[in-house]
Amino acid sequence: MFKFTSLGQDEVSPALGIISALLIAGLWSGFIVVSRMGAQSPLSVYDMAALRFGFAGLVLLPATFMWWPIRLKIWQILILAAGTGVPYALFAYAGFLFAPVSHGGVFINGALPVFTTIVGMVWMKSYPNTRTWIAIAIILLGCGLTAFAKDGFGGGDSWMGDLLFMAAALTMAVYMPATKIWKLTMKELMSFVPFVNAILFLPIWYLFLPSHLEEAETSDILLQMLYQGLGPSILGLVFFFLAIKHLGATPTAAILALVPSIAALLGIPLLGDIPHIYEWVGMGLVTLGIWITLRAK
Repeated sequence: MFKFTSLGQDEVSPALGIISALLIAGLWSGFIVVSRMGAQSPLSVYDMAALRFGFAGLVLLPATFMWWPIRLKIWQILILAAGTGVPYALFAYAGFLFAPVSHGGVFINGALPVFTTIVGMVWMKSYPNTRTWIAIAIILLGCGLTAFAKDGFGGGDSWMGDLLFMAAALTMAVYMPATKIWKLTMKELMSFVPFVNAILFLPIWYLFLPSHLEEAETSDILLQMLYQGLGPSILGLVFFFLAIKHLGATPTAAILALVPSIAALLGIPLLGDIPHIYEWVGMGLVTLGIWITLRAK
């Protein structure tokens, strides 16, 4: 039976990892819907990234002074900051200019277990067993049904969005094992990920990149700033760290494959997007694949 109490620094709780991963799945599902709303607003994708990391960096500025990881090299900090930072966000935001919510959920989160497994094989020499490969195949099949039930393969310019979503997934797949290999603490991640992204990106955005803040409604600005800044950038760091520490990178990535299904459900009331029957079948396959992955751990 899983226990949460009296966990030492090196002890793990699979139950805590699963709960944290499920909370991330909820946050990222909202991220997908909110990002699609932002892409449909007058805001540019650069505005969305600036609002997100500018606000998060300001909120966590005290953490930057208290917990900065002096033991890490600059290149390590940049890799970690990029994994959930501006590169990841811009790839995702730009993808929603070409593809709908269903594609975003699939290609960001559905591709994540595959990329995480490949990165783990190359970097950590960690080779999955047969059951994990079967589970990944089932997840991808379910994600494919969810994405392509209504839009078809390569309909319109959606393939451009799909490639951008996969690029976002790849940056995240590098970040996930890096936090474990380099033994990052939660405090360290909170001290530099938002700050580094804000300090590097905001001047470039202000001086060189197109902005449409003046054309956007206040509600659009506040939604992107508050949800993106507080949700994925702060709470997401906490839950993500706990999930990877207590569950592992590949099972966490597998649970995040739930995101397409949750995002599709959120899309019904918020975007008027009702899933096709094949999408419901896809959601069931994704859930099955996740269960098999956790059993294979």
